[in-house]
Amino acid sequence: MENDPGTLSWSPADVISFPAGIPGFEGAREFVIFTRAEHEPFHWMRSVNGPAAQFVLINPLLLRADYDPVVSSTEIRELDVRDPKELLLYTIVTVHDDMSASTVNFLGPLFINIRTRIGKQILVDDPRWSTSERILP
Repeated sequence: MENDPGTLSWSPADVISFPAGIPGFEGAREFVIFTRAEHEPFHWMRSVNGPAAQFVLINPLLLRADYDPVVSSTEIRELDVRDPKELLLYTIVTVHDDMSASTVNFLGPLFINIRTRIGKQILVDDPRWSTSERILP
């Protein structure tokens, strides 16, 4: 299927469902994640139905090896995780023209079960992290 002709091809098997949506974008519940070599280590997550929404993502461990968001077992259980290897962790990046001003949201990580293709943004209450941590020092 062509979500954006000439730019992104995807199949239904590529879709990740966020049953609760993303806070502020609740109407967009199905997304695909893709990577372009020229943008690594960043990934893109684009809605494939509902309102148009697109996010830049990064694995937060690439930025902070000590990132360890504390989430409840109930939150993880909702993702039907059977093996920790099924779980992907991303954070949303706010990109600015001046890349040194770009930030990452460590208080709202995205957890995605790659087996079930279900994702959830889990809000973290931890004073060690913020919604706008600079990517570059």
